[in-house]
Amino acid sequence: MDSLERANQRFETAVKKLQQNLQYLADHDKVSDRFLKMQNTIIRALIDYHHEVNDTLQKMEELGIEVSLKGAEEYQELIETKEKFEALCIIHGIMDFQSWMVRGKSYLIDEAVEHHRNGEVQLPYSIMKLVWRMSEQDRDAFWRIIRKYTKDRWQMKIEEILKSKSVYARA
Repeated sequence: MDSLERANQRFETAVKKLQQNLQYLADHDKVSDRFLKMQNTIIRALIDYHHEVNDTLQKMEELGIEVSLKGAEEYQELIETKEKFEALCIIHGIMDFQSWMVRGKSYLIDEAVEHHRNGEVQLPYSIMKLVWRMSEQDRDAFWRIIRKYTKDRWQMKIEEILKSKSVYARA
């Protein structure tokens, strides 16, 4: 039996004893009706309070169980999402994601924002390993292709900006 059950039993015993003592006093005309009414009001308030506390404790226990289960479900969802993210990284050749994860959220967000602003991407480690294994001639050709693509993309961006400026100039 836990301490709450023992406390509940002591409370019930005490209230019953109090009611018996009050009844004895009433039966032997030792107290006034006004005093009996006041004592009965106090006893009812104590019993109401006791029931309210027990109901609240039961509701809190049920809520605790519900939150625990929900938390377990949400935790499992987070684990599954993390595993999916890791699988996507591997599929896309990003094998060094763990080394990125230790860098912290703010660093990663800053890095992502900077890459997005500049229209850049960072090549995955697995691709870089392939590039490093290439002959010098193949590696130079690879970087020429990448630079050409980047140059062409920047040239398109510059043209878009110039077009938008000319539209504003005419307006």
